[in-house]
Amino acid sequence: MEKILVGIDPQKTNIWAGIHALNLAKRTGAKVSFLLIIDPKSRELGQDSETEIRAAMEEKIEPLIEGARSEGIAVDYYLAYGSYETELVKFVQENKITLLVVEAPSGKEKSAERFSEFLEKIRHRLNCRIEIVHQKI
Repeated sequence: MEKILVGIDPQKTNIWAGIHALNLAKRTGAKVSFLLIIDPKSRELGQDSETEIRAAMEEKIEPLIEGARSEGIAVDYYLAYGSYETELVKFVQENKITLLVVEAPSGKEKSAERFSEFLEKIRHRLNCRIEIVHQKI
């Protein structure tokens, strides 16, 4: 059975990757896992509290998950603390994920460049395919 992971960085991710993953799972019968990764360092810098971050993301994600479950799609939701890159790789390896779905940053060249660097770092550490979802405008 295919196992799809949607990596969620609350500072950068919208819900397009999740929608894409659920649509794939609906067609293929795959299991989908959502992994929200909260970087403790961002809290130290005075940004949103963990509770606010979780609440904002869960408000977006929970309707997707409930809708998918009502259609018979197996969906799990996980929370991790640490570096986005590290936690994503760790989860993929520990849970034998076969497809990682991540969302590309929209717009800014600098964000796109950092995203490319991020993909280059993780692709050699993962034993799965990676799909990149671009935000619909």
